Formats: sequence, C-alpha cells, structure tokens
Amino acid sequence: MTDPRNQPQEDGPLNPALKSTTDTTYDTDRSTPAPIDTASATAGEGEGWPIIWLIVTAICVVAALVFLI
Repeated sequence: MTDPRNQPQEDGPLNPALKSTTDTTYDTDRSTPAPIDTASATAGEGEGWPIIWLIVTAICVVAALVFLI
C-alpha cells in the first residue's frame, strides 16, 4: 500500500479547471471611434429637466403636507 502524501507533487496549476486560454470573442484587428465622437446631442438639449424635477418635487411636497395634516 502506498501513501499518496509521500509521492512527489507535479508542477501544475492549483486549480486544473483554470487553464490559460486566449479570448477570441472580439475582433481586435479593427478599432471603432470613441463614444464621444459618435454622440448626437444638440445645443440646449435637456436643459428643461431641472425645471420639470423642481415642479414634480414641489407637487410631492405639497401632497405629503396635505396627507400628513
């Protein structure tokens, strides 16, 4: 009977399931433009949202006061 603890260890990875592989999912030969170069925002777009949120917040505060009183 042999004791497996006395046998020499093989040089290998600690976890055999983690083998070195090369990811071929994405094509690395061509590059695409930066996202800022493809953005299509116009001047002044979205400037009305702070006013809309102010009105919604005021309505919610008034509603909370009405329901609490």
